Amino acid sequence: MDHFRNELDGPPAGVPGRERSRMPVRELPQDWPLPTEYLVELGRVFALWGSLESSMNLAISKLAGFSETLDWRALVLTAHSNFQQRVDVVATLCSELQHEYPHLKDYEAVITAIRKVQKKRNIFAHNSLFLNEDSGRVETASMTARGALKTDVRPVHVHELKELNAQIHQTLLDLHHLITQVRYPPIWERGQNQSNY
Repeated sequence: MDHFRNELDGPPAGVPGRERSRMPVRELPQDWPLPTEYLVELGRVFALWGSLESSMNLAISKLAGFSETLDWRALVLTAHSNFQQRVDVVATLCSELQHEYPHLKDYEAVITAIRKVQKKRNIFAHNSLFLNEDSGRVETASMTARGALKTDVRPVHVHELKELNAQIHQTLLDLHHLITQVRYPPIWERGQNQSNY
């Protein structure tokens, strides 16, 4: 049964390294640090975002002409690129290739959608989200310092996160369609047993 061990369990007894101390697993309270419905949607944002990042890598690989679906050379080129750099690479490749591959002519709309969801995602990825004890509302606090310090605290409604998830998902599908010319309906239009892509 050792092959079913969780790697967090550490090595089996008698194996060097077993004596390492582990942080005890703690039961965290429900609705902490935010109401659970917010945490679920935030988790979905980041799961979908990881898929969008991977799809950008695949797009670069295909547009750059590598024969494998995800060629190791494309991975080398994208491994340390930030997301904005990947968006710029895809946009440039599409711009240069659209005359040879006419299906790429609509790339600007897809790139615009990607940048739009990136901006919205960054609100939740890079700013504080907290439960305001006085109002009972979930709020976000942000600031900018471009010539002048500006701060903003505003309520966040769970429907904003759900809408962002729908937009990220649709953007993923649009990028897939741009590159492969295969269109998949969004998850809310599919049956329960179909893929979650």
